[in-house]
Amino acid sequence: MKTIAIVTVYDNNNFGSRLQNYAVQKYFQSIGACVTTVIDARQTKPVRIYLNPIKILKRIAHFVLQHIGLEKEKVKKKKLLAKRRLYIKGFSEEYLITTEPVNYRHLPQEFAKQFDYFVTGSDQVWHCWKNDRRELEYFLLMFAKPSQRLTIAPSFGFDKFPKKYLKTYKKGLEGFEYLSVREERGAELIKELTGKDATVLLDPTMLIDTSEWLKILKKPSQYVDDNYIFVYALGGFKGEVKEKTCKLADELGLRVIDIMNIDSDFYIHTRPDEFLYWIHNARLVVTDSFHASVFSILFNRPFVVTERSDIKGMGSRLDTLFNKFGITGKHFDELKDGFEESGEIRDKLFETDYSGGAEVLEAERKKAEDFYEKCFQ
Repeated sequence: MKTIAIVTVYDNNNFGSRLQNYAVQKYFQSIGACVTTVIDARQTKPVRIYLNPIKILKRIAHFVLQHIGLEKEKVKKKKLLAKRRLYIKGFSEEYLITTEPVNYRHLPQEFAKQFDYFVTGSDQVWHCWKNDRRELEYFLLMFAKPSQRLTIAPSFGFDKFPKKYLKTYKKGLEGFEYLSVREERGAELIKELTGKDATVLLDPTMLIDTSEWLKILKKPSQYVDDNYIFVYALGGFKGEVKEKTCKLADELGLRVIDIMNIDSDFYIHTRPDEFLYWIHNARLVVTDSFHASVFSILFNRPFVVTERSDIKGMGSRLDTLFNKFGITGKHFDELKDGFEESGEIRDKLFETDYSGGAEVLEAERKKAEDFYEKCFQ
């Protein structure tokens, strides 16, 4: 039996991260592999600051301000975030098979020999979030032999390589025998930098059968009934989107469930399996999230996509997803009149015609099957 280690962003503060991790595990288990997720110790606790006077002074300043009560909101948010992370961690511990924590800066010499293969992905593992070359090398699997390196739809999350790490990206990507990515733009970036072709695969949350997700749905403790609009806005629920959504909810007698609102119990007490339940039973989903859009499609729920206001360059993954499934007219600007007007305009807002989805899923899953058959030869 093949042994495979998943190298991904182990983030117990992000539903998409945990769900894609679970999907990768289930996918490779379905083809007969023994699968384990590598927990990196530096991802599960704050990174210490060494020999950087400016950062040390900032930390001291924040500590003093918090001590005298001038940063109450930051302190409050930090405490709530810790509680939320602990709650989501319960899902990871229940559903994921993991290693003991390791440090990507100090991997044991025998680490690469412990598994037959390492797979990086999905999610934005190649973004270099921490601006750390060593972390980037880790997610490019540069500690393993080329024959051991696999990919499962990793994403860059940007449209242009940062000059600072151009050589690292080039060397790392050239070290894979076969490459897959999640977005068309990712394949273009790899081709431009290395001349290598990359196969565009579906996000692993769509590579496993929808029935696998239905098995783990968990009814939230705060659940009342199905009369609600589910809001999952990573960039914030505000402005015209919030105004029109709340107005629509009042008109239709619906509640608005915003699980990213730190002043609500939903913020702390929502696990990834409960997140799925909220989407599965929603009258409407309003989101700027890739994975919330994915599960809206899989569960055949009406949804509206809003612009992500906090991070730019995130649209490529949604464009690839919508183009693949032939889905159009899901952006807020195209549907906002339906929030206020009834009739055909309102009907379009609640439309769930993803009729071509089944054939697309079947073809894309076969495409992934062929890709890994080649990788494992």
